[in-house]
Amino acid sequence: MSLLTLTIYPNFLVTNNHKWRTRYANIGSHDRSSRLTNNKTSWSATSNGAAPLTKLIVPSCTLLNERSDYHVTRETDEATLELEKKRNLGFWLREWDSIDITNLCWFTGIHVLGASAPFMFDWGALWTAVGLAFMTGFGVTLGYHRLLSHRSFKIPRWLEYFFVYCGVHALQRDPIFWVSIHKNHHMHADTDRDPHTPTQGFWFSHMGWFFYNNYIASKCGESRSGEYTNVPELKAQWFYRFLQDTYFCHPIALATLLYLYGGLPYLAWGMGMRAVMVLHITFLVGSVNHLWGDRPWNTSDTSTNHWFSGLLALGDGWHNNHHAFPKSVQHGLEWWQLDLTWELIKFLEMVGVATDVKLPTEADKKKMALLCTNKTKKLTLGLDHDI
Repeated sequence: MSLLTLTIYPNFLVTNNHKWRTRYANIGSHDRSSRLTNNKTSWSATSNGAAPLTKLIVPSCTLLNERSDYHVTRETDEATLELEKKRNLGFWLREWDSIDITNLCWFTGIHVLGASAPFMFDWGALWTAVGLAFMTGFGVTLGYHRLLSHRSFKIPRWLEYFFVYCGVHALQRDPIFWVSIHKNHHMHADTDRDPHTPTQGFWFSHMGWFFYNNYIASKCGESRSGEYTNVPELKAQWFYRFLQDTYFCHPIALATLLYLYGGLPYLAWGMGMRAVMVLHITFLVGSVNHLWGDRPWNTSDTSTNHWFSGLLALGDGWHNNHHAFPKSVQHGLEWWQLDLTWELIKFLEMVGVATDVKLPTEADKKKMALLCTNKTKKLTLGLDHDI
């Protein structure tokens, strides 16, 4: 693969284990095909029917993100021009749709509730908030992320629905939306088509994208918001369609129950403070974990491991590990990288509930390390041959 081919992808001057990076602003829109070959314990570095690894174009250093038969074209169609137009309008001056306004009102309301919580302290309300934080947090990391987005393991359908329903109360929208956004993030990480790309600034990657429905749809290649064409397996299930259609009814019902049980303190702590913490901890992974941290795996994106988000996000903050091995159910690959979501899944596997648990083998890790080493040498020495 020539250096000319490399320049169409986001190139970052990166080396292993460094915390502050200088990024080259060489970002373009492109598609990443994710053709996965899975088994119970590991996955292959090549797709079914693909050429040997040495002949693949793999600038991403990710075993699962192979780019083959990719035609380099610079799209100037109406969709691209519309995307540029929306970007130039900025956040506040663009046209707001009903979903954006609703999300902003919800977001503002729970922050007001969260800010009022310290002024109505109650021990029962505090512990209720802590319990709900773990339930909704695992609903996102285990249910939305590792189960629905990456299918890193299997559990009975009733248990899947339970964890996903817990995730609904994290106020990060319905599972169809969440999984669609996350799949696009992996496919187009750090490019213009990444829904919460860090190249548009910290504020946008952290939370600004969450209130820009039509813009995100355009970035993901959808003709209109709400199509979510990359998650047909979820749209085919009545339960997920039901959650999408009735999404806001569920947190309203939870807020009502909290208020009826314990009054304003339980509402402020269990709904306000708890939701604010879970929301921003999740958003940290999309912002902080693409700006600061360590990079044991030299992937082509800017994903990092950060101990702070690793602990708070129940293991999802070991983000560089995750981008290196997207199908791995375990994100904390080192013994000292605490991954509470993985610990819970291990328990479910031990009692016979979780099956088909996918983990990278030592051979997978060696292949990844070799790919990353070859990529670094190629970018450093300017070698003009295939990896």
